[in-house]
Amino acid sequence: ENIHPSARSIFEAAGFTVDHSEAGLYLWATEGRDAWASMDRLADLGILAGPGHFYGSHFPQHVRFSLTATDERVAAAADRLTP
Repeated sequence: ENIHPSARSIFEAAGFTVDHSEAGLYLWATEGRDAWASMDRLADLGILAGPGHFYGSHFPQHVRFSLTATDERVAAAADRLTP
């Protein structure tokens, strides 16, 4: 997978497993629970993602992150996500 190592470590530190991500623009990640539960957690932190349910029945426990913001905005979201 071509995911930047620091992006992977940020999501892993927050309890996610990153998989099904072949490029660095969109990351598929799971906490091992229903995507809507993850979406609630992320929304409480002010982080927008897409629930796997929106992309078909294949990834009901995944959320899709889009890393299209500036580096500063992505870093700010990472600070909110990690303990």
